[in-house]
Amino acid sequence: MKKSALFLALAVVIAVVLGIAYTNKGYDKGDGIVVRALSINDVQSDPLSFTGEIKINGIAATFSEQDKTFFTIRDTAELMTCRDLYCGAYELPAKYTGGKPLPVLADVIDATGSFVKTDTDFYFAVTDFVVRRNIMNLISKK
Repeated sequence: MKKSALFLALAVVIAVVLGIAYTNKGYDKGDGIVVRALSINDVQSDPLSFTGEIKINGIAATFSEQDKTFFTIRDTAELMTCRDLYCGAYELPAKYTGGKPLPVLADVIDATGSFVKTDTDFYFAVTDFVVRRNIMNLISKK
């Protein structure tokens, strides 16, 4: 009985990871050129080196109480490995400038936007996003 439950849990985790990897294969910008959505880990070492509009895949992790348009994005693969919403070492600051409601906690999103440098820091200005799924039931929350 324990072996079958363990096998089922492992199968679910593998299916989710493969599903995330599949949705992160790329997108067609309409000109026939397929562009892969970047991960948080792809951009964390030098975010401001990415210029122009890009697409980033990640998980909506924290939301500002002072400014409801600010939130952070964490790396999808990293969080699926540790199964904890707050285990990642890096949070990408983001500000949503579009018109639809913000993603919710633990939404896996493909966010389109560009980096904005401020006087003291930077953030990813999200102009649009697509929610792929919510993974709250697969990870812990603190």
